[in-house]
This record gives sequence, C-alpha cells and structure tokens, in this order.
Amino acid sequence: MPRSTSRRGRADALVTAAATAPAAVWVVHPVLSAVIAGVGAAAGLVVVLTALFGSDRFSERAFRLLRRLADRPEPSKRDRG
Repeated sequence: MPRSTSRRGRADALVTAAATAPAAVWVVHPVLSAVIAGVGAAAGLVVVLTALFGSDRFSERAFRLLRRLADRPEPSKRDRG
C-alpha cells in the first residue's frame, strides 16, 4: 500500500469511510446502520483495550496496528528496550 502524501491523509480517509458507511446505509435501513456503527466502534474499542491491557505480545501488535493506521514509522529496535 503506498504511503499517503500527508500524515493525516490515511486517518482522514478512515474517518470518512467510518462515517459515510453508516450514513449511506441509514437511507436503506436505520437499524442496520446502527448495527454497522456499533460494530465499528466495538472493533476500535477492542484494539485500544488490547493495546493497553493485553499481554505483551498482543499489546505490541495492537500498538503496531495503531501506528500503521496513523501512518507513522516503526520505531527502531534500539528504542523498543
């Protein structure tokens, strides 16, 4: 996947997609839209809680996922401790 030209590009695209999908589905069926929004929020909450309270292995993977979504580089091996 090519890197975006700005640091906020990927985050803006994710937020737009996360807000647009339930809004578009709302036209078809309001309950389905609420379910889709709830599943997205629950998935985000699981990633954050795993990063904060998970085992070392899962926490490291969750933080790597969050860094990737924020379009930030991986820290060097020296910085990991």
